Amino acid sequence: MERITNPDSGKHRRKGTTYRITDDEIKRYNTEGYLTLNEVLSETELQTLDHWFDHFVAGKEMERMGRDFCDMSQPYGTPFEEFQLVNAMLPSFYRPELANNIFFQVAETIAAQLYQDGKAAMDYEQFLAKRPSKEGAEFAMHQDLGYWPKTANTWTATFSLALTDSDLINGCLQVLPRTNKEPELRKHVPKSYSEDDENGGSRDDSHTLVIEIRPEDKVVYLPVKRGSVTVHDERIVHGSAGNLSEDWRKTYVMAFRDVETIKQERAMGFTHSHNDDVNWDDIIT
Repeated sequence: MERITNPDSGKHRRKGTTYRITDDEIKRYNTEGYLTLNEVLSETELQTLDHWFDHFVAGKEMERMGRDFCDMSQPYGTPFEEFQLVNAMLPSFYRPELANNIFFQVAETIAAQLYQDGKAAMDYEQFLAKRPSKEGAEFAMHQDLGYWPKTANTWTATFSLALTDSDLINGCLQVLPRTNKEPELRKHVPKSYSEDDENGGSRDDSHTLVIEIRPEDKVVYLPVKRGSVTVHDERIVHGSAGNLSEDWRKTYVMAFRDVETIKQERAMGFTHSHNDDVNWDDIIT
């Protein structure tokens, strides 16, 4: 079992809203498909986000969010009190007060350093929370690109900000390094909740996709402290296990993509909302 940290990173990298990364980290991201960066936000900055995170995860906006408020480990329609992995999509769409928050401002500067072939912008965001003592609060292994339309330029940097410490016991991010270099995406199928469905479930039942893990796959765990982030690209295989701790695990996810890619998505009617009216058969690989 391998755990990856990046002890050379930390708050000394911050000046204003700019968090500097190194050439070696950029190379590692492009090769391995991920990075860990410590102390990206301060405790004071994190506290400006805590309120809104807890507001959404408590279900305060659920009546108007539709499928954008769901459990990513269970089917749509699961009663809120039975949620294990709480997912709130596009929070700043539903509460514009969140727009241009400090996480966005700092992550934007890191994305600009990682992406040197054009201009990146935020494509989507989500709040993810694993309830305490919920072994089933797992995020199935997948590649993000398996969820999205196949645009000409797929470049993505997805930032996961730890709002609580994240480790093996509460289901930290796990990755399969260099799977971003595989020539083809792995086959993704909708998660099935019935033992009778041998070919997978339906995207109408759940947003969650799953892939088959290969015997040669070697998982690497990415534990991080509150205020630190992991960054991963669109092709790396990743996921997370359930929460065996007695506390919530809280994560704020924000993805950056090329501005032209975002325009292409929107022209297709794709906004990353689970309420989008799209033909999922054209998206799933």
